[in-house]
Amino acid sequence: MEVRSCILGPYTGMIVPSFDTPELRNWLEDALLKGRGEANGRPGGRHGIRVVVPDAFEQGRPIVVKSFARQFFLKDRLDVIRRSKAHRSFLAGCRLHERGIGTPMPVAYLDRWENRRLSESYLVTEYEPDMTDFRGELIHLYRHEPECEKLMSLLRCVAQAVRGMHDAGLFHRDLGNQNILLRRESSHEWGDVMFIDLNRSRIRESVSLRERAFDLSRITLPSDFLRVFKAMYFGDHIPPRGLDIWEGYYRKRFAFHTWSRTYRHPLRTKQWSRRKHAEPAYPDLKDIWIWDERSAQAIVVMRSHERRKHYPAANAVRITAASLSAFPCVYKRYRTLMKSVYGEPVCLSGRVGLALHGSASTWKQERVWLERLGRLPVLLRFYHHQDRAQWDYTAQCIRALHADGYPVSVALVQDRRAVREPEKWDAFVRYVLEHVSGCVEWVEIGHAINRVKWGVWSLEEYRRLLRPFSELPERNSSRFMGPAVIDFEYHYLIGALRQLKGVFKYDALSHHLYVDRRGAPECAQSGFSTLEKCALARAIADWAPSTESKLIVSEVNWPIEGTGEYSPVGAPYITPGPRTDDPSVNEDTYADYMIRYLVITLASGLVEQVYWWRLAAHGFGLIDDREPESWRSRPAFHALKQFMEALGDSTFIEGIPAPEGAHVFLFRRPDGEEIALAYAHPGSCEYVPAFSYEGARDILGDTVSSGAGPVRLTGRPVYFQGVQRGA
Repeated sequence: MEVRSCILGPYTGMIVPSFDTPELRNWLEDALLKGRGEANGRPGGRHGIRVVVPDAFEQGRPIVVKSFARQFFLKDRLDVIRRSKAHRSFLAGCRLHERGIGTPMPVAYLDRWENRRLSESYLVTEYEPDMTDFRGELIHLYRHEPECEKLMSLLRCVAQAVRGMHDAGLFHRDLGNQNILLRRESSHEWGDVMFIDLNRSRIRESVSLRERAFDLSRITLPSDFLRVFKAMYFGDHIPPRGLDIWEGYYRKRFAFHTWSRTYRHPLRTKQWSRRKHAEPAYPDLKDIWIWDERSAQAIVVMRSHERRKHYPAANAVRITAASLSAFPCVYKRYRTLMKSVYGEPVCLSGRVGLALHGSASTWKQERVWLERLGRLPVLLRFYHHQDRAQWDYTAQCIRALHADGYPVSVALVQDRRAVREPEKWDAFVRYVLEHVSGCVEWVEIGHAINRVKWGVWSLEEYRRLLRPFSELPERNSSRFMGPAVIDFEYHYLIGALRQLKGVFKYDALSHHLYVDRRGAPECAQSGFSTLEKCALARAIADWAPSTESKLIVSEVNWPIEGTGEYSPVGAPYITPGPRTDDPSVNEDTYADYMIRYLVITLASGLVEQVYWWRLAAHGFGLIDDREPESWRSRPAFHALKQFMEALGDSTFIEGIPAPEGAHVFLFRRPDGEEIALAYAHPGSCEYVPAFSYEGARDILGDTVSSGAGPVRLTGRPVYFQGVQRGA
């Protein structure tokens, strides 16, 4: 970018030719001389900034005049060699404009030297109206629009711009969030990223990996958002290992530098603190809660190493003490239950449930698909973070379902604000219970309380969420279940139940029982498959005085491969590179696992109900709802429909002895017909039935056998119809 030297009275500097007019030169000289003394500082800051509209400037466009404060004399000596801050900022701005990178258009810089001291220094740029900064936009999203899609869009916009700045050869050296300007273009989009405060920058032919790491270390983000930001910076590729090492080093060094500022510059820090307190601040890391509508969950904010710093020590003490004291009784009961599984008849009627979304944009379609499955129990969620209009719509859906004969249950899902502002949670609870009174069978209190991304950081905080329920004057027709712990973390479950002793008592223990999302329902995690996990959870329910002896699985599914950020394990950003522990399964396997899971949990007699999460969802549902106008049923939908038609009202009779690797369950329908369900795991095997049957078909209705001879069993369950034992 072409520039030319200029001398304006006592000032020397440079000016961009396209702005260089005698009128502007005269105005600048006159304005700077008149402004001496008042432009060399600002309240609470070191440098002065003025936005003015000079008469000599064409079209009345405003400009920004930034005056740099006087500095220590040794720095003046250095600036004779390395140039003044205004000079460096001007050259950096010219470089960025030359390479097409956003920064306020440089107009000129002017310095006044007296006896080798830099007495005045000014940078003149065009003024960019309607700009915000990265810091302000993050704070706004955290506090007022905690939506994942918006956050990811903002991170991508800034990450790509920072990469462009580095590729243009500029090493910023002060890349704080406040020094990245941008413009919000729509509710989900940002653009016009501009970099300011370039006085510390260095122009390079090529910015090194270490220098890039230095700049990225100044970006303020929670650790998991930073992980995403760095991957976006590298074009959705895994960052080089060297960058992570240097970025971590510089971040720690800058943290120490920030901490020690109060000792190095006590007066300046005091002024800076006063100014900062007057500005909106980032929420505490524990209080950042972001909702992802695509995967229908809150997203992880911090990496595990950062989360550990915020866990209260008292939590671990309570959980450990409760687990140790409960172990003898729970283990004894567990052993007893394991001896009795599949030993008693179990009626399956009303035990298989399905979760619905309850969104105004999709509800009519959801009802159409639901009706094809019959009047099975359904569960809908009320989310504290949503507005009252959505609560009202969900309540309207529930009343309609109840009127049509569906058994309905609800779950009340907290966010971080529910914990921080208990009066709002109390009002939410009372509002919901009032509007669904007489229409629901079960109310689940809370959600995944052992995952801090859902807003609960301690047992004490969860106990506070129970307060409005314990203060209800009397229980209505609804029954309460909880504490909705997710995955195989039964030590936390025991701690939560012990915390509620004498405070609140559930009518059933609810649990989000995934199979560690890795493998089939029969796969073991620490020696416990789905069956053993159910027995252990039921043993805990039998032991705990704060719940009745009933176990309800209120959430379970498998993530579906290829669904990207819509998958619960892909959100909010697909990490670049190969994945070695991806638990996702294809749609056919999903259907097989679902039927096997339902049979294991319900036929065992250990579980009262299972609610599948959920009917329609691109990343994990029975219906792929990615295309709003053309929903697509997956094999699992047809498998569940076949299951309900064949066994929905049947009674499990017994497990039939079978060769190793084969699993055979016998059911009797209300009309007296007996049906055997069989599959093989692991692998496949040749199965010669110990009974006669009329025909065999798989869970999708395809014929496997016409009624004679052995059957090759695989992981896909098969129905043997018209079973005649002893024949």
